[in-house]
Formats: sequence, C-alpha cells, structure tokens
Amino acid sequence: MEHFEYFTDILRIVEITGVLYLLLIGLYTIGWFSLKQIPLRQTENPPKISVVVAARNEAAKITCLLEDLLNQRYSSAFFEVLVLDDHSEDKTAELVDQFIKLNQLEHFRLIKAKGEGKKSAIQEGISLATGDFIAVTDADCNLPDTWLMALSSSIQQPEVKLVLGPVLLYPAQSFFQRLQTLEFMSLIGSTGGAAALKWPIMGNGANMIFDRNAALEVEQIRADDQLQSGDDVFLMEAIRRYYGPQSIRFLKHSSAIVTTSPTVDIKSFLKQRMRWVSKNRHYKAAFIIVPAAIVFAFNLMLFVLLLLSLFYPFMALVFLLFTGLKLLVDFPILTAAATFFKRRQYLILAVPLSLIYPVYVVVSGFSGLLFNTTWKGRSIKKSR
Repeated sequence: MEHFEYFTDILRIVEITGVLYLLLIGLYTIGWFSLKQIPLRQTENPPKISVVVAARNEAAKITCLLEDLLNQRYSSAFFEVLVLDDHSEDKTAELVDQFIKLNQLEHFRLIKAKGEGKKSAIQEGISLATGDFIAVTDADCNLPDTWLMALSSSIQQPEVKLVLGPVLLYPAQSFFQRLQTLEFMSLIGSTGGAAALKWPIMGNGANMIFDRNAALEVEQIRADDQLQSGDDVFLMEAIRRYYGPQSIRFLKHSSAIVTTSPTVDIKSFLKQRMRWVSKNRHYKAAFIIVPAAIVFAFNLMLFVLLLLSLFYPFMALVFLLFTGLKLLVDFPILTAAATFFKRRQYLILAVPLSLIYPVYVVVSGFSGLLFNTTWKGRSIKKSR
C-alpha cells in the first residue's frame, strides 16, 4: 500500500510537470510559426557594421572564417572585422596577421586581447569598434556570403536593439553528431519562438547583431561580471530589461544561417553543456529561469521513472508512455525547425533522441552546477 501511494505521488508530479512542459513548448511552437521572413535589403548607404570575433587556439579554422568574411556581399566600405586574439597558444594570431597582409585588407584588424576570456575580448572589441552595429560570431564558424546583408536588414528598425540569428551544427557525420544536430535545431526553434512571444530565453554568440550604443549603455546592469563567458544571453537579458521586450528579435531567414561543427564525442559534448549550465545561477529574469526549471523538472521526472523501471518493470511502460507524449509535444516545433534548416531527414532520430534526452539533461544539469570544467585550457568554475 505504501508503495502504491509512493508511485501515485510520483505520477502526480510527472503529470503536473508534463502539463507545464506542454504549455511551454506549445507557446514556443506558436511563436515560431508567427515569425515572418524579412526581405533582404541592399541599399546604397547601408549601416556600418563591426564584426567582432574572439579567437583562442583556432588555428585549424580561423582562416576559413576570414575567407567567409572577405567574401561577404556587403560593401567593404561599410563593415570592418576585429579579431581579438585571446592569448592563443597556437598559430591563430600569426594566421590572421598573414591573411590580412596577403589580401591587403585595411578593414580587417588583429588585436591582442588585454584581458582573459571570450567575454572580455568581445567587450574590448566593442569598445574599439567604429560601426553603429556589432555583429558577433565564433572563430570556428562558417558564414554564408549573405550573412551581413541579412543581419543588416534585420536591425534597421529603431526599436530593435539586438537580433538573434540561426545556427546549425554542420557537418554531422556520425550518429551521435546527427543527434546533436537535431537537438540543437529544437533549441533554435525554441529560441525563435520565445523571441517572437517577447520572452527571449536563449541567444547564441555564434550569430548575433546588436546596437553598439545599446550594448555600452547596459554594461552596468549586466549580471555576468564574475564570468569569463556568457557574452550572449546576459547581454540579451540586459538589453531586454533596459529597452523592453520589443527590442529583441529573431532572424528567421536562411540567408543568415551560420554553421559550426558538432562536438566529436560524448565527453566534449557534456563539457560544453556543463559550461552552459554553470551560468544558470546568474540569470535573473523569470522568463529565462522558469522555462529552464520546467524543462529540467519534467526531464528529471522522466529520469526518475527510468530508474524506477530497473526495479519495478511495470514502470518502464509508464516511462515510455510519458516519453511518447513528450515526443508528440516536441514534434511540431522540431519538424518546423528541421524544415527551416532543410534537415527533415534527421527527424527519424527523434525517437532515440527522446529516450536519451532525459538522461543527458539530468547528468549535464547536476554536473554543471556541482563540478568545474575546462574550456581551451582554462578552468571554468561552477557558479556560486
């Protein structure tokens, strides 16, 4: 009898968290479908954009990014590139310097970062930039030649201060990398849907543009002064608080898709997600904290059901039932995002992903809060 009451309480919690999850993802799905594609504008006098790239130990990929920036269909008179070398221990700085000299690029600059960490490098780049708008991407990314044109078209409304861009994991060669790609597409779908509802929850420093003056204005109210990273979501949160929810937009346009490689193995994947989770305690906005708590709580309960099924086989059916219901909730926005990225063939992996997802969310969630991790040779301490 005691066991029956115990199981009943667990199921009640699963049901409550499941309903909250349904409402949350349902809203994000509505938000995604409400997003309209903006027309790309090619004007004779486009806004001046400063592309700021923080690079540390990216010798293997930095030249590809520089070539993509050089080949932009945006007049070189209206954009500049600032590469902040974050104390690289390889030939990153040397390769950037060679590229600039070889191509005789007056609008490309290599700058030795004074502080340590990506956030410090980005802030230094913003202070040195001459453009009205700052576009940021990562040193290991690939850009379409329409990237700056698309970002420029998205930021020209006076009330818009920051625009979030789409990011795709590519190439995905192994089964594990394809799972990552599918999961990441769902995150981008939620990012776009939430922004459309004026509740921006995530941002990705691999693809973003913002008003330089706005970024400087909100510097004092950011909540990440203790962290070496977090230049994306914390800036977004500060701009939203200062300028209002209408100041944040998501750019739903294929011409703006930035690609970056998925991690190569489970260990590097977990370390990446642990870094993301380690910043959660510093978020202050309820529209960021509450959705993360709902997603984590529902997946935690699915994880509990999975553990109980090891001792009570009938609980495996309960786990599969609620996992199936979660898949039904996720599938519309997952399908929409996969369609946008032209990766519908990955939807066949939705079933295995839904079975694995609760385990990874719980493991990375607790690990990110309890343990330190590293990034490019530097220790990333857990939040306090």
